[in-house]
Amino acid sequence: MDDLGYAVIGCGRVSERHMAAAERLPGMRLAAVVDSDPEKARQVASERESKPAAYGDLDQALADGSVDVVVIGVPTHLHRDVAIAAAQAGKHIYCEKAMAAGMGQCRDMIAAAADNGVKLTVGQSTRFQPACAMVTRLIDRGVIGDVFAVDAQFATFAEPPSRGATDSWRYQGGAAGNGHVINFGCHYIDTARAFTGQDPVSVSAYIGNLFSRGMIYEDQFVITCTCTEGAIVSISLFSSEAGTRAPSEAYTVRGTKGILDVAWRARRITLVREETRSEAIEIDEDLAAEDGFMCLHRLFRQAIEQDTEVPVTGEDAMKNVEWGLAAYLSNEQRCWVDLPLGPEHDDFTGPVLERTIAPSR
Repeated sequence: MDDLGYAVIGCGRVSERHMAAAERLPGMRLAAVVDSDPEKARQVASERESKPAAYGDLDQALADGSVDVVVIGVPTHLHRDVAIAAAQAGKHIYCEKAMAAGMGQCRDMIAAAADNGVKLTVGQSTRFQPACAMVTRLIDRGVIGDVFAVDAQFATFAEPPSRGATDSWRYQGGAAGNGHVINFGCHYIDTARAFTGQDPVSVSAYIGNLFSRGMIYEDQFVITCTCTEGAIVSISLFSSEAGTRAPSEAYTVRGTKGILDVAWRARRITLVREETRSEAIEIDEDLAAEDGFMCLHRLFRQAIEQDTEVPVTGEDAMKNVEWGLAAYLSNEQRCWVDLPLGPEHDDFTGPVLERTIAPSR
């Protein structure tokens, strides 16, 4: 099979990593970059070694016969429309996380891919990061017995009004619904699901905003859920203007025979057994050799070439969005919310800011 041609839609910060994957991985080539600002698209294209085509219009890229795969890197609330257009043009789809702003949008994307015979995957790359993949491997080997709980704590930057509005997807995503819970939390719950092998069935959440009112909907959250076989998952995110991170920021995975503590950004895993005896765990060479972002792209390319199941299906990624939407509902109603959400929530995309902020020019 010839190399697959990739068009990266949206020239924001995350798109650099997609472009690099298309240029570096075997069997892939960067065919085009697309941005609503044509000059930005031309500038980005001129800086790439592969010199891809530059388009200021999605339809132009979809009409390019050298494009086989579309990588969607636009804000979350725009994913559905781009995905449907790509599917109808016969292009395979790699969609950045979160999959979409709501359940109905996710279902529309899944249906469009199926109806047009193209493959769809979603960039839930954290579970493929070396440390996280190693923890999953250790769990599968039975090192800590049966997993019954995952506790995770993370931090990020708050978005105070003093910084002013920008064209960041965080602001626009928040203005349309979907703040940190969906856009960051989807990674955290996705990886917790991989560790437990279970899906959420009931969600309870506190979602707050200490520093970022009027800019994004939330900058703090604590979300707890129970899962299909009884596992408990608790995920917290705390934001500050300094964006400080604790050394202990990590997933703690509790099993019947021990605990695995994984700081995935630092690639550090600690195994605790027999009360307090602990040991550092080395990541297997095959996992350590590849960044999770590249791994997910490689697996998706293989799925296209071999016509096999994609690494993250649309149905799989939709469960992460559903967890986040249930958390918003729980916070609003001050109660536990059971999953799956009913059809009455298909159009629910989360809370909306007190005011919508237009991007700066």
